[in-house]
Amino acid sequence: MPNKRSQKIAIVGAGVAGLAAAYGLRDAAEVVVFEKSRGVSGRAATRGRHGVRYDHGANYFRMEAPRVAHLVLRVLPTDELAEIAGDVWTFDGAGRLSPGDPDRNLMAKWTYRSGISTLGKLLLRASCAALQSQTRVGCLEKEPAGWRLYAEEGHDLGVFEAVLLTPPAPQTADLLDVSSLPGREHLVAALRRADYRTQLSFVLAFDRPLPRPGDFYALVNTDGAHEVAWVGFEEDKPGHVPLGQSVLVVQMSPAWSRPRYEASLEELQSDVLRAVGALLGEALPAPAWADLQRWRYALPNGAADVETLREAEADGLFFAGDGLAGKGRVALAVQNGLEAAARLAALLD
Repeated sequence: MPNKRSQKIAIVGAGVAGLAAAYGLRDAAEVVVFEKSRGVSGRAATRGRHGVRYDHGANYFRMEAPRVAHLVLRVLPTDELAEIAGDVWTFDGAGRLSPGDPDRNLMAKWTYRSGISTLGKLLLRASCAALQSQTRVGCLEKEPAGWRLYAEEGHDLGVFEAVLLTPPAPQTADLLDVSSLPGREHLVAALRRADYRTQLSFVLAFDRPLPRPGDFYALVNTDGAHEVAWVGFEEDKPGHVPLGQSVLVVQMSPAWSRPRYEASLEELQSDVLRAVGALLGEALPAPAWADLQRWRYALPNGAADVETLREAEADGLFFAGDGLAGKGRVALAVQNGLEAAARLAALLD
């Protein structure tokens, strides 16, 4: 039997699903993670500006799954782990606010003092995997020795015994569509069953605390009938915002975001301020500064055909991510990555 660490595995995508899988494979194989951007953690994303840290993708994570809780609380460093105080309230299409689900609000909400992207960084460090950032995989081909990957620019990235694909399902489908592999058409169709919501995420920073019409950390729309989907007060996250300031993370609805996807921050800011001010019951002043993130694939509306995708595992091709879970939850993506790693490691034995 070959030495386990002599076997090479490629993971495409350095979101938390891919990095959790890399951690799960740390003793089974040599793992290389390919990531198209400069950073890691995918939509569990954090930026820093003017002394502020803000989570502009996933807002927090929970740890209902025992395996995820054990990983975060017992394996990874916890010195920066931070619980978010305050409840999440709801609002409807008319902007009427209500206290949220009491059972859900009893469950702890987590981030890190330096931002939610810290989770991916810690997973990468614990995995000992090699990261090749700013490397977009363009296609893959099945060969007798395994899978050969090519960068989008055409250069050879090497041959791997197995490959785990973790980007959003539509991007993975596009990758397979131009690749040479068994059952390609069925796999592409299985992935395209998971369509995604497009969402614009705004960050509005104010040099004074903003009043709130209730004891909440955030507001979430529940009926999909409002132009705003989410408003969160980033100063409720320990270590994120200097004292005496307010920073709002505002995620607009997919229906509002789609036709405005290419518009600039300057074009959209006044409409966002108006909509959020109406929810909070007070006209908002111009922010000290603002930011905009365009999420073409923000959250899945449903799951891919997992049963069909699993058929490719016998050939060493694996899939993970929120497109398989069918929900955009950080903890679900972590668990999905760990489960894929366990099945992949069993294949290598």
